Amino acid sequence: MKTAKLIYDSSVVVEQLPVVRRILHPTALTDASSKALAIAVNLARQTRAELLLAHALPPPTPIFEIESFERPAAEAALETLVRRLSSQGIKTKRVLIKGSRPIPENIAACAKFFSVDMIVMGTQSRRGLARLLRGSLAGGVIKVAPCPVLVVKNR
Repeated sequence: MKTAKLIYDSSVVVEQLPVVRRILHPTALTDASSKALAIAVNLARQTRAELLLAHALPPPTPIFEIESFERPAAEAALETLVRRLSSQGIKTKRVLIKGSRPIPENIAACAKFFSVDMIVMGTQSRRGLARLLRGSLAGGVIKVAPCPVLVVKNR
């Protein structure tokens, strides 16, 4: 069996990491998002970046809904989070994402619109039939995002 050699060359110039001024944290507003939120908050604190807390509303059901029924509860939950984080000295804004495209595309469009430098989001780690039928939200965002995406496992 062959083994790979790892070589470190100190003469190689590494590109400087990009400055992070604005972080987007798409949240499901559940406990499953808490670990990713903690990392987003710490990163925002360390880099003095603005943190955009976003919740992507599912597209309304054609014929039956003009707007998602989740909107009032999502707005209230985001406002509570913004107040809590602002009181801790984190520059925070809330964003409610709505649109008719799939949620990953709406999140990527939001990141582009607000010129976000990084997206920090959690993953539910779906397996089996659930992943086959619904796919991976984080994977979908990674494919279309205009910036780096940090995915945090909930487990």
